[in-house]
Amino acid sequence: MRYLPFYLILGFPLFLQGQEPKISPTEELRVTVNEWVETMRMIQQEENEWTRDQEVLTNYREGLEKEIADLKERIAEAKTRKEGADTESLKQSEERDRYLSAKDEMAKLVRVQEENMAAKLPLIPAPLRAEPKVAQAIEDLERYLGLPEDKRGDDVSKRLQNLINLSSEIEQFQQTVVLRQELRRDGAGREFNMEVIYFGLSVAYAVNEDGGLALVGKPDPKDGWKFTERKELAGAIRDLISSTKGDRDPSFISLPISL
Repeated sequence: MRYLPFYLILGFPLFLQGQEPKISPTEELRVTVNEWVETMRMIQQEENEWTRDQEVLTNYREGLEKEIADLKERIAEAKTRKEGADTESLKQSEERDRYLSAKDEMAKLVRVQEENMAAKLPLIPAPLRAEPKVAQAIEDLERYLGLPEDKRGDDVSKRLQNLINLSSEIEQFQQTVVLRQELRRDGAGREFNMEVIYFGLSVAYAVNEDGGLALVGKPDPKDGWKFTERKELAGAIRDLISSTKGDRDPSFISLPISL
């Protein structure tokens, strides 16, 4: 995957229906900048949510694994005193129960986080899903979700680490502008090799080499990423990609976005 720094200031025009009064260039710039600021705010909000999820998972792992490690140590100590008085045997039994209870609690928390992550999988775009680490993490997640109820307490630490790894990869993609070559189809089913630029998990723009096909993509929480044809945007998308590659100087480029 190619991660590129984002040097662009992206503007978003208002599409007008019918005849409306023209506005001055200054007013158009003000409106465009305001829309850009609002879009960046919403993207930042999405980034914060991913970061918060990752922090929660990390805290669960550190806290619960520490408690389990402490309990294991105490159980080991209790075993060495197995020949002791009945009170020692009782203590050992209590420690074992505490350990099993902590393990069950951790398993429940991990299961909830796995279900939450599964609900967000449609938001992951194709190039990110194709990354080996992400593909393996998703495969493991789906396998863990398929565990029967009596097996949901197995491999809790591995499952928690898998969630953290997947969340980290998603967060990294969310914070970057990614340019990829992809095969996309038009409305007639014809396949084209296209350059696609993703702005994190918010929006993507695509254009083929001759500008005959242009697409705008956005994620749907249920159906995943959907791309619609916008041939009239081909020139602007080509300029955007050229600026991203450094083939032309940065400039204001107006493109639509819907969040």
